[in-house]
Amino acid sequence: MRTIAAGVVVTLLFGCATTFKPWKLSEVEEGMARDQIVDILGEPDYTVDKDGAEYLYFTYQESLAPMADVSLETQEGVDRRVEEFTRTLKDVKYEVVMVDGKMINYKELD
Repeated sequence: MRTIAAGVVVTLLFGCATTFKPWKLSEVEEGMARDQIVDILGEPDYTVDKDGAEYLYFTYQESLAPMADVSLETQEGVDRRVEEFTRTLKDVKYEVVMVDGKMINYKELD
């Protein structure tokens, strides 16, 4: 039971990992092609075509607080730990705007 509980927590931790790194936005420049943007930032989470522009959306998940040590001896402890873990994360979304295949702007979304 203890091994299963530890596996659940580890799976949750790695399942929330992100490959997008917002600090890499400083490497993108106006006029870059889509493939250059993807080489730097990675594949977007999703895209939207609207009014002649392509919007690329990226998500970065950050921890709001360090996680405390919690015993994994009981299923109840695992449930409590998972609940605590999900409250410590914050999603930050970013939008990259492409027109005619070139980046014209990016911003953090509220």
